Amino acid sequence: MQDRCDINESFFFDSLPVSVEEIQAYTQRYFSPKEVKGHFVKRFSVWVIISFLRLLPYSVAYHFGTFIGKALCFLKVGSNVALTNLDIVYGDTKSASEKQAIYRASLINFGRVIINYMRLPFAGEEFWTKHCELVNEESLKKAVNKKKGVIFVGGHIGMWDLAGGKVGMSGYPTAVVSKGIVDPVIDKLVTEARTAMNMGGIETRKTMDQIFSGLKRGESLVLALDQNMKKGKGEFIDWMGKKASSVKSTAYIVRESGAAVIPGFMIQLGPKKFKVILGDELSWLDCPEDPEKELMMNNQNQADAVQKIILEYPEHWLWIYKRWKVCPDGETNPYKKNKTV
Repeated sequence: MQDRCDINESFFFDSLPVSVEEIQAYTQRYFSPKEVKGHFVKRFSVWVIISFLRLLPYSVAYHFGTFIGKALCFLKVGSNVALTNLDIVYGDTKSASEKQAIYRASLINFGRVIINYMRLPFAGEEFWTKHCELVNEESLKKAVNKKKGVIFVGGHIGMWDLAGGKVGMSGYPTAVVSKGIVDPVIDKLVTEARTAMNMGGIETRKTMDQIFSGLKRGESLVLALDQNMKKGKGEFIDWMGKKASSVKSTAYIVRESGAAVIPGFMIQLGPKKFKVILGDELSWLDCPEDPEKELMMNNQNQADAVQKIILEYPEHWLWIYKRWKVCPDGETNPYKKNKTV
């Protein structure tokens, strides 16, 4: 693989991990906070909600999230989409009741995500050291100290962003690539939550230079590979048995930077018991006679690693998302006849 990163900054740390304080300084240096003008009522309301939720004991917050998830299920939020997705993936291998159970568990997890995201990023170092385990950190240490950067491939599985938060709070510079949120107050909340977890944010409309510079400094970059991409901005790969428009830049970034690729995700096991599970580094698949095919092969390989996690933990994936909305020419949108709640 080529190494584009030789044009950027040198490795920021001699070795990793480092102290939480050093990562805090790094995050503040390279990721600017967002300012919001106006919206006083909404900003005050968000502050009140977060302040209240932070006061809740872990057990109360856990059951509150569970209640939200059950309420969403009772209201059948996204049920048509979820059951369509489950039919695509499982067909007749699972019964209607089994698919309904996965849908229900997925929404309960989603309810807990909502509550946790407004609480845990601001819980401080004690939460991450006492209540959140990092599995297979040796794989991360080995990969990041190659000084090419690391790309975590995952998706809307388990606790989503909070997985990257554990990495950041464990002494590794971390950033997540995501779309900006239209609402400035919510966008600022998400940015502050990520910063509180020592995790920077890179918006998809930014240039690749920010990504490559970060990898050269040793950042661990978090990418969600389960997003439906608009036509012309993605590529069609196999996603659990059906072609889906997917992120196409990940393999390119890896080829140009030499970064290691590690699948990872975070799940909640109890009121105050969380686990971030990292896989082993994925191998690069060579096809020197066809560079475009090589990128496609590696994008598929990375997506396969994420799909494997979803199939192992189906109750933790966000099934209400229209993953197969963009179709190859000649195929029918599977959600076209469905009416979501």
